[in-house]
Amino acid sequence: MENEEILKYLQELEKKLTTAKRNAADLKKFQAKMKEAEAQFKMAMKKLPEKEEIPSLLTSISDSGQQVGLDFLLFEPRPEKRKEFYAEIPVSMSIKADYHNLAIFFDQVARLSRIVNIRDIQIGQAKGKDNLELSAKCTAVTYKFVESPPEKKSKSKKKSRKKKRKK
Repeated sequence: MENEEILKYLQELEKKLTTAKRNAADLKKFQAKMKEAEAQFKMAMKKLPEKEEIPSLLTSISDSGQQVGLDFLLFEPRPEKRKEFYAEIPVSMSIKADYHNLAIFFDQVARLSRIVNIRDIQIGQAKGKDNLELSAKCTAVTYKFVESPPEKKSKSKKKSRKKKRKK
């Protein structure tokens, strides 16, 4: 009877050892995936401007437009919109330019080192002498990472701790 119990015990240990070896082999794969994910996260974070970089980023957008000959009729930063872990920082723009320069501006904004999306583009013919000029309204949106504030402890947890201390 003892031999049967020992055999069962050995078989269970062999199963556990096989499972442990399989998990150990997978561990290296998961560690490699984790390193890759961390690297991707760091790259994404580099593309999100820090709070103090926002004014210089907005200046870069404005300068890009002026360099290609755009006339900014409106360049108005709007209030940021908080999301889960980031905030959107929109800037309303009204621009007067020819088609070619407008396209160059959008291309330059797309090539900035930080993430900037141009949304809600409305293009029409500009009022004036030159039929080649366009009037464009759009919103440039950049993003910043927002750390979530530490969670506040609920009142029920505080009360239960006080009761435990009294005992």
